[in-house]
Amino acid sequence: MSQPVGRYVYWSQRLVTEVIDDNGVRLDPRIKPALNLGLAGNGVSLAGRDQENTTFDIAEKLKKKLRKSIITDFSTPASGQLVQGAGHAEVAEFQTWGHPQHRLQQRTAVIHTQAITREGRVDLCLFGSLKNLRGFAVPEQDSVGGWTSSAAPMIEEFIALRGAEVSTRTGHEFPFDDEQLAVEILKVAMSQGIYTEPAAHLGRPETRAYTVLGFDATEYVALVYRDVVLTPGRWDFRVEPELDGVRRILIGAPLWMRTTRQDSIRRYFGENRVVIPRTLGTSSTPAIGPSQVTPPGPGHVLLQPPRDGDRTQD
Repeated sequence: MSQPVGRYVYWSQRLVTEVIDDNGVRLDPRIKPALNLGLAGNGVSLAGRDQENTTFDIAEKLKKKLRKSIITDFSTPASGQLVQGAGHAEVAEFQTWGHPQHRLQQRTAVIHTQAITREGRVDLCLFGSLKNLRGFAVPEQDSVGGWTSSAAPMIEEFIALRGAEVSTRTGHEFPFDDEQLAVEILKVAMSQGIYTEPAAHLGRPETRAYTVLGFDATEYVALVYRDVVLTPGRWDFRVEPELDGVRRILIGAPLWMRTTRQDSIRRYFGENRVVIPRTLGTSSTPAIGPSQVTPPGPGHVLLQPPRDGDRTQD
């Protein structure tokens, strides 16, 4: 019986290389990694016979070397850990406000997938460079347009800092605790781009602006920045049905996402976008941008934190 043909839909060379370097993994024990030195150098590069490894070889060897460190049971706390799983994934372009104080250096993908444990539903929200999607050229603009998050600047800084504490000023302007920030990130991953009633978009990612594609990830490996457990009874998601039932939210970055079900890939952008007639009603989640902010709570104002240097993206 023939084996299914696999495809890496997403591959972050930067993050894979960092994990290899940071954990002393040698893909070929006979070859030492070569360091990039000088002003243009940054970290380790694959050299010698390591360059002969295919993407698949690198992934399989890395999993084997780190098998005792990669979490596969999502009942286990995962902050700061690598996780491995499978499930349907939806990819969208994260909409930023373009503030240079928070700016990620490249267009950013936000990938959402779920896992089910004995304790309940776990949602993963993974951020990385949009250019790491392999074989998909995403248009610069989405002609549909829709809701974007008022918390986008704080989310952008959080991701740029890889889950580290945001700046003092950001924390002051957006006084969110971990749960509040995680919920805002999940809202972005699941409902960014809606433009009519949320129920009309439920289960229809092709109708939301900024969505890119969906596929069955038969394997993914990701680095988790923050694992947030929601307090029972604190959150009421009756007006956000897509969030109903979530217990934990994991925020991080994917090393790779692979599928052996290429027939599951669905493109949502361009001519594949499905537009819902706006006569169905106005969205209860209005479009928000830098020039028109609807505060989500008391004390919420626009954000202008100090510049803290260039940031990289996985």
